[in-house]
Amino acid sequence: MTVHDHDVVMVPRGYHPVGAPHGYDIYNLNVMAGEKRIWKFQNDPKHEWIVEMN
Repeated sequence: MTVHDHDVVMVPRGYHPVGAPHGYDIYNLNVMAGEKRIWKFQNDPKHEWIVEMN
């Protein structure tokens, strides 16, 4: 899915990577909803090496 300027997207499940080309700014806002507000996220195992590299 391609997201454009001023778009709002809901991702109810799965992975949703975020990136911007060199020279562009990005703003990523995560919102929790529901009765129990607990972050339950994990990195895609195929890309875990990126986190380990830092």
